[in-house]
Amino acid sequence: MKTFECKDAHEVAKEALWLAWQACGGPLGMGILQDNGGATKKDVVENVMSHGDYPGAALIFKQRKGEINADYAFGRMMKLRCEFKKGSILYPESKPTFDYQSWCVVYPTYEELFKAAEMSLAAE
Repeated sequence: MKTFECKDAHEVAKEALWLAWQACGGPLGMGILQDNGGATKKDVVENVMSHGDYPGAALIFKQRKGEINADYAFGRMMKLRCEFKKGSILYPESKPTFDYQSWCVVYPTYEELFKAAEMSLAAE
């Protein structure tokens, strides 16, 4: 795992999730059945944390505290996984690829995604 250092890792991780979801552009394949183009940041975070695209999955798979595991969110293929702790975000060493992490067209690396999330939060 690689590490991205930041002040408020939890907020940066949630903002990164939101930016990545927007960067995906739209649902893929049967994801159109889960589409919610008007979703807010809060909606996306809640969808991921409750496994919203997988009815019943929340009963089996609990989202661990300090982790974002976004497979799909409202039909958009994310494959965004990270862990956050006080002052840092841990993320995979592998480079994101378009066939799984469609957000990488806008943010080619995890680090670029997290930097953009920091900048977005600073602008608020």
